[in-house]
Amino acid sequence: MKRAAIVVGPHHSGKSRTLREFLKPLLRISSRARRFLLDARTGAVLSQSLEERVPNGAVLSQTLEERRVASTDAFIARYGHFTYLVCAARPPEEPGSLYTPLITALERQGFSVFTVRVNPGQPASFYEARAHDIVEYLRGA
Repeated sequence: MKRAAIVVGPHHSGKSRTLREFLKPLLRISSRARRFLLDARTGAVLSQSLEERVPNGAVLSQTLEERRVASTDAFIARYGHFTYLVCAARPPEEPGSLYTPLITALERQGFSVFTVRVNPGQPASFYEARAHDIVEYLRGA
């Protein structure tokens, strides 16, 4: 089953921090890396080496709105082949948010979608817990 997690929150709420500082180390990738390999049977993170294995997951720290994604269809065309996808978006109530069309596009592509909300001004433990929630979801727990 294809799984996508979307980290949602207003500007400067800790979306990128959650992904870069807490999620990526759990996936055993550097803060600049985007791709990882997760064993679908065991849920173990295996490698980030593209030479050794083909990655089946991607983490994109910058929100779709900041990336200036023209359409969610273009985004899916680029990343829809992954089994696991983690990205960030602004909340649906913000003008220009791509959150709702992103969910629709991901579900059309066969992804089960999990939303993780983050709030500004929280202690590091809050963002770390959200990263653990994402990993558990990706593993199918």
